[in-house]
Amino acid sequence: MTIFFAGLITAAGKLDNDCVRVEGQPFESAGAAFADAFALSWTTFSTVGYGSTYPALGHENENSTNCLFITAICSLESFIGVLYSGFCGAILFGKILRIQSHAQVMFSDPIVIRYGSGIDMQPDDDYDDMLDKTKDEPGIRKIPCPVLEFRIVNRLFNEVGGEIIDATLALNRGVDTVSSGGSKSYDDADQHRIYESSPIGSDSRSDHRFFDKLRNKSQSPTMLDDESVTRQINKRIFSKMVLEASDHPFFKRVWLARHILNERSPLLTQKVRKAIRRCGGYWPESYNSYEGVHESLAFGQILVSVTGVSNVSASDVYAQKIYDFVDVNVG
Repeated sequence: MTIFFAGLITAAGKLDNDCVRVEGQPFESAGAAFADAFALSWTTFSTVGYGSTYPALGHENENSTNCLFITAICSLESFIGVLYSGFCGAILFGKILRIQSHAQVMFSDPIVIRYGSGIDMQPDDDYDDMLDKTKDEPGIRKIPCPVLEFRIVNRLFNEVGGEIIDATLALNRGVDTVSSGGSKSYDDADQHRIYESSPIGSDSRSDHRFFDKLRNKSQSPTMLDDESVTRQINKRIFSKMVLEASDHPFFKRVWLARHILNERSPLLTQKVRKAIRRCGGYWPESYNSYEGVHESLAFGQILVSVTGVSNVSASDVYAQKIYDFVDVNVG
């Protein structure tokens, strides 16, 4: 940029030597025209102030209108220089702010779903009346609902001021759906089967669209000719998940996140939620196995986000993790 404007200044100086002054002398008097023009260019671009090389003043030129070209060049270059320095400062500040706003935490790679009678079940107060009804009913095993667990570790646990104050953890279940003519193309059970049949490491979205096309072709081949029906719209539906402890006042080391797969859990199919409701809030015995728990799940992704305030910088920090269906370990 400075070399380009130095060439323009050289051309303007050759048109009128009196428009550019080098130590009070006309331009090219020292025999180094481009060097003097480059010195004038970088001082104008950086706005540090003119030194021995400067545009001629009004009293140094008999006809000031002859120097309008060099004046316009210097004005334009100084304006671009101010914009350049401003953009550089804004970009640098944004990069630093982005680094500072990222929470230094690590998420566990898999999600664990524990099931069986060894789970310590602590039901909500809303379930007390429902559970009391099943105490005296024969034939109903009081199996606690499975629990989804994962851990978050603070990387700065051994640093002074590395804690996260007023940390908040949020979980959302995400499902990709394909709508045809404004209606959903499959239910939760079909959604689960599609994710289960997708190979690990493959593109889940493309697999879903492929299975949806096959299902639509096999079920209603004659309706595909209708333009209003064949118009497919990709949608992603999010459902908020309830955690046992979604807030942490002083997150320093490890945070254990737990979500109970009860009748309110959006991770389960509608059929399983109804079965839990019939069992009075307990897990159905028919699903109390690895295959049963695995088949009861109906989700595509779990979005985890952590927000809080850094204790060392007093700035808001956040972190995010996305778990796919293949990241779930049942045991």
